[in-house]
Amino acid sequence: MIVCSECGSSQYPGTLFCSECGKTLLGSVISEPTDVLPFTEFDNRPSPIPVDVQALDPPEKPKQILFVIPGSRRRIELKLKHQIRIGRADPEAKITPELDLTQDKGIENGISRLHATIQLAKQGVILMDLDSTNGTSLNQSRLPAQKPFLVKSGDEIKLGDLLIHIFFD
Repeated sequence: MIVCSECGSSQYPGTLFCSECGKTLLGSVISEPTDVLPFTEFDNRPSPIPVDVQALDPPEKPKQILFVIPGSRRRIELKLKHQIRIGRADPEAKITPELDLTQDKGIENGISRLHATIQLAKQGVILMDLDSTNGTSLNQSRLPAQKPFLVKSGDEIKLGDLLIHIFFD
């Protein structure tokens, strides 16, 4: 409650003028901290530690990768032998990524034509942002461009505003 400095009557928070004497209450408002919106703590989360590119060994055998896109309810299964390019198709520029997100509102969600890659190495599955316009996040941490990061099965990848879940053995 706010107490009027003129007459001492109690007023509801946010009241501009005292209902008893009419005095302005703007000077007597005690500022209270504003609540933090949900998920805003992720804005300043540090990115994970990138993998050393020089230490990556060639893969032993291909993996089946399942991409689940909750927004469109699509499930895409691809064989990862070495690399999967992720983006949206552009026939005029002759760009056809292996994981084409055009039908998942790729343009509206800020997906670049060549947004990111998923690579296979002996150490595991690696995600790398290709200096995309709207960025890539891994488990709610923004990734710097052109740096490789290990991905675990079940991780969340966000390309621009499009959320993707990745699963593999």
